Amino acid sequence: MFDTKKLKTFSWVNVGNPDHEDFERLLNEYKIDEDTISDILDMDEQPRIEIEDDYKVIIVRFPITNREVDTTWHTEPLSIIYSSKHVITVCRKRCDMLDKIKDDEMNSRETFILNIIWYIAESYLRALKELNKKVLASKKTLQERIRKQELMQLLEVENAYTLYMASLKGNLTVMDKIDKMRGFVKDEDNQELAEDTRIEFNQAIEVVTSYSKMLKSIKETFESVINIDSNTYINRLTVWNIILMVPSVLVGYYGMNMELPYTENAHTAIVIFISIMILLIGYGLYTIARRRVF
Repeated sequence: MFDTKKLKTFSWVNVGNPDHEDFERLLNEYKIDEDTISDILDMDEQPRIEIEDDYKVIIVRFPITNREVDTTWHTEPLSIIYSSKHVITVCRKRCDMLDKIKDDEMNSRETFILNIIWYIAESYLRALKELNKKVLASKKTLQERIRKQELMQLLEVENAYTLYMASLKGNLTVMDKIDKMRGFVKDEDNQELAEDTRIEFNQAIEVVTSYSKMLKSIKETFESVINIDSNTYINRLTVWNIILMVPSVLVGYYGMNMELPYTENAHTAIVIFISIMILLIGYGLYTIARRRVF
């Protein structure tokens, strides 16, 4: 997808889910370097700023839901390439945040770029709220019954928090560098927008930290519950093993090829054998009940 929008002071070129022809057009028509295009193709590209002779490149990462990869909630790089006449946004996936930017937020290249980054910062907070809802839903389910599916979902959320934290810190570093770029944040409105964006990123980092601690506490709690349940089941199996050993020992004893009492009277032997077995099992159950093994 290659969309072009003509604005007052510059042109916005939005390239989403690009193919080979789109990159050829960037290379030939907009004179974007091959190394820059190669970086754009890399899904693991980290937030940073690069300054070339004819243009500058700002790479930030935004949250996205993608079920085609290992972690459903992860981040994708958005490349913002700007020169004196153009602002080019390139993303491997569709970036919905770009659709939210209004015309009055595109008065200048700097304002437009700062608004893009602000919407990305806001999207992290919304994504974190959705993740927290999934954590609370999994917690409620696990309180009723511990299932592998819910535990795996908590693990996936934990991985998402790790990815979010790395991307947020990288984006915040980009904002710090933007502040130091001469002439970028030059008017009062842009200074305020840059500060709001930084606050959003810092708030998102605090939220990730808080949610990660809560998730860690939930996991440790359920791990303890699983360990307790496992120990209980092992104790029960051990006890029943001991109880069921009594008949086996008695049967084995009377099965020996040697003189045993009451063997000449089969009916008496059976009565005695069953009585001893009941007494021993009863005593074992009484001892278990008194000590509250179960």
